[in-house]
Amino acid sequence: MKLAAYIIILFSFVLLQNCATPDLGGDAEKKAIARATLKEVPKWFENLPKSKKILYAKGTAVSQDMQTSMDKATIAAKRNLADKLDSYISSKTKLFLKEVGTGEISDIYNEMEQATINTIKEAHIIGFDEYKSKTIEIGSNYRTYTVVEFLYGKANKILISQIKNNDLLEGSVSAGKAFQDLEKEIQGN
Repeated sequence: MKLAAYIIILFSFVLLQNCATPDLGGDAEKKAIARATLKEVPKWFENLPKSKKILYAKGTAVSQDMQTSMDKATIAAKRNLADKLDSYISSKTKLFLKEVGTGEISDIYNEMEQATINTIKEAHIIGFDEYKSKTIEIGSNYRTYTVVEFLYGKANKILISQIKNNDLLEGSVSAGKAFQDLEKEIQGN
């Protein structure tokens, strides 16, 4: 009976030891792929151009299919562009503190909870152009880096169109100097 108990304990120990051993091969391979990916990031993707007339946005994506990686990267860039043009952000933070103990022998425990919501309502990004794009092969996948550009003049034309399509808004805004200046700027483009 004692021998059976020892065998069970030994067998359990061996099983637990195997469960605790990390898969170094998989982790090492993932880290190598991550390092290779970082080396391949184009400089133009990391440092977007600065312009007063053009808005730039970037996106990247991975897929086993090259076209899908390109499509996903373009969608990510458009989402970032829409976020820059028309988004609302809400944030809520809660901080809890609890002090346990008496006098000088006490410990303070704190807990923080934070939630942020970024909402992009329908942003009209008609007329964006692809600025640059690059697709690379990483292992059996493709990663695409895409930067899109959007002329502020196009955004202003869309804004004027939206205002003119809303009779109530047009009546209250069109008399304003800023609206007139915006129309002059668009006609000058």
